[in-house]
Amino acid sequence: MPRDTLTTDPREGDYILSPTGLTWNILRSNGDHSGKSISVGDREKKTAVARLRSLAEADQADGWETAGTGLFWQITRFRK
Repeated sequence: MPRDTLTTDPREGDYILSPTGLTWNILRSNGDHSGKSISVGDREKKTAVARLRSLAEADQADGWETAGTGLFWQITRFRK
């Protein structure tokens, strides 16, 4: 069984899935504990994850989901 990969600092260019309560947003990591908004307001997590995977694959980046304050777990890996 694969283990979860956790980080406190996604690399620059990686994508981050972030919940807002009722919707899901996708951010692009700036590499300095901040991110730029790419997609906002997806109501379904499945839709947001599919969009994140598509973006990450196109850019050969990794995809992360917030797992608490300052902690992220990897949901997709395309970085070589």
